[in-house]
Amino acid sequence: MPAARGQTVRKIKGKEATLEDIEAIERGDSKLSLSGHLGELRSRFMTVLIATCIATAGPFFIGGDKLVKLMTWPFYKAGLKNQTLNVFNFTEGFMLQIKSALIIGLLVIFPFIVYQIWAYIKPAVSKKRRGFYRWIIFFSILLFYTGAALTFFFLVPLAIRVLAAFTPDNMTTIFSATNYLHFVLFFCAAMGFIAEMPMIILVLTRVGIITPAFLVKKRKYAIVIIWITAAIITPTTDALSLTLVAVPLMLLYEISIMLSKIMVFRARKRERDNR
Repeated sequence: MPAARGQTVRKIKGKEATLEDIEAIERGDSKLSLSGHLGELRSRFMTVLIATCIATAGPFFIGGDKLVKLMTWPFYKAGLKNQTLNVFNFTEGFMLQIKSALIIGLLVIFPFIVYQIWAYIKPAVSKKRRGFYRWIIFFSILLFYTGAALTFFFLVPLAIRVLAAFTPDNMTTIFSATNYLHFVLFFCAAMGFIAEMPMIILVLTRVGIITPAFLVKKRKYAIVIIWITAAIITPTTDALSLTLVAVPLMLLYEISIMLSKIMVFRARKRERDNR
């Protein structure tokens, strides 16, 4: 009868070992206690916090005003006539530089943050699966940057142009620089994370939660959800902006189905080869 999980099963180097100890040793890791896990989590959190402070302080002191100009580039790229961004109190200019430096700093150290998360959870992942998840992390970072960059350089100027067109001719719009920055941050971050769809579906396929047949069967529901999501994250209600967001998401869904099929095919091939 197999030993229960956590029950002593044999001795390793003269010490009693549980199933958890043996599994950790087979992965090349040491089993940590609850306090050990909490200590490591605290250490990695502090490492990320310090890195964030450094990555924010550096750009802020080197050229905070240049960062604000960079972040406001899509607004002026939109080509609005006689329109500018405005600040409404003495501290808003300072906060704009701080927020811009924080955004740039987080973008710079984003791979480092992901690495710290991976390093914390890696001991729980078997060695034979670590290579797969390393590639998933690499392409997830790449897709996030791609989605955010395309949104910043193309979708944000278009959205601003369309939104400004709704203002009647007998009215004047006064644009808040802070509201604009929050709008850009939300829009770019949302599109960056949505671009992770193929990687998320790959992971779910790998662990057996979904299958290619399920994705194909639920395609029509996925399309509806995609258009609803596009309507939520897109600040405009015009058909052009919705299409520019929804169509790439639909393409990502189809790519996800293809990748899921490839993964299942390779898994079945390995099973046949091992027989």
